Amino acid sequence: MNKPSSLALFVSLLVAAAGCGGTEPVETETLAPAQEALRGSRYCEILLGDADLGAGSVTIDVYNTQGLNECPEAAWVAVDEAEVKAETRADVVVLNGPRHWMIDSFEGSKLLDPEVRTLGGVEMRKAGTLTLALAEARGEAKPYETRTVRRDTTWGYDAGKTLYELVDPEGAVYDMQSYSVQDVQQDEASLARLGETLALAAGWTFRTRVLDEALEVKAVDGLAVVVQDDFGNTYQRSQQ
Repeated sequence: MNKPSSLALFVSLLVAAAGCGGTEPVETETLAPAQEALRGSRYCEILLGDADLGAGSVTIDVYNTQGLNECPEAAWVAVDEAEVKAETRADVVVLNGPRHWMIDSFEGSKLLDPEVRTLGGVEMRKAGTLTLALAEARGEAKPYETRTVRRDTTWGYDAGKTLYELVDPEGAVYDMQSYSVQDVQQDEASLARLGETLALAAGWTFRTRVLDEALEVKAVDGLAVVVQDDFGNTYQRSQQ
């Protein structure tokens, strides 16, 4: 596979956090319909970006495997970015994943296009589209920098399940929505030890707890605040 460009790396981090912006939120759709036993299920995404130099923007179509398959390893490692780029005529192609859900359910989500499309040998559907200014897309995204997402999705966490949380210097709590195995090998059992292995930013802490009752983490007025740690795991600000 080709080494992604700096633009591709930045876009990948943005969309791993489910779309985000700088000072202004990015307009984006959300994910494919929920399924039973969502927690721990694996998914992957392929991002197709097209730059409009006249408008000074880049539009990213987000395709993912949610609801179709769990991104089989043999098929995923065989995906060739250059071939996908040639096939789709995209300006930039980013492989995002594999990732695993750490939510038990979600609501308020819909597919942008339910038609199944095969990209690089993997069946996917278009889950969303977002547009970024080229100047923003060429910027540098860093772990522990919060981003604003425009969406109405509600994450559900079941009673009795373990919650993995980041707490920022002001005491705001962020609940893990998914973990990444793209760069660091992780599983749910290893998440309890993240506090010992993450290079936490100053003032940030990591904690785990078992839920006494079900928890819903919602976007507020159509906006969600998301953040990633240095392993690429994604969290959303909670109303706790």
